[in-house]
Amino acid sequence: MSQLSYHEQVDRENILRLRNLIKDLPPFCGDFFRGIEPRTSSRTRIAYAYDLHVFFDFLHKENPALARIAVQDIKLDQLDQLSVTDFEEYMEYLKVYKRDDELVTNGEKGLSRKMSALRSFYNYYFKRQAISRNPTLLVDMPKLHDKAIIRLDADEVA
Repeated sequence: MSQLSYHEQVDRENILRLRNLIKDLPPFCGDFFRGIEPRTSSRTRIAYAYDLHVFFDFLHKENPALARIAVQDIKLDQLDQLSVTDFEEYMEYLKVYKRDDELVTNGEKGLSRKMSALRSFYNYYFKRQAISRNPTLLVDMPKLHDKAIIRLDADEVA
């Protein structure tokens, strides 16, 4: 049997981890992850799975129409009913939320990454005509500020 390279081992472990994460999401999410598999890395798909888990948890906890429904029972047509306001509320929720009895905070980069995952998710189903609109495109993304250079090498100073 041939020895697997480091990257092949990591991919194999990540695929198994992703399968476990998908079990906590609605069943239609599996189609999304299979659809983006050829053009994304396994680490990107895991990050998307975590981000989608936060989104569905938000819907379950904060959205009055979906609060009484278990996350795994949410249907794709229910996501088609969400408005731009729902996504703006989600972005506000992401700034500080509670997970496993600890507070999680997100800055502009975290907000942007989570919204990018959601945009890809909605875009996938919109392109396949499973949903009739993509309201995530109408939500303004957080403005990313440049980080100040705090140290220069000797060559850069010259």
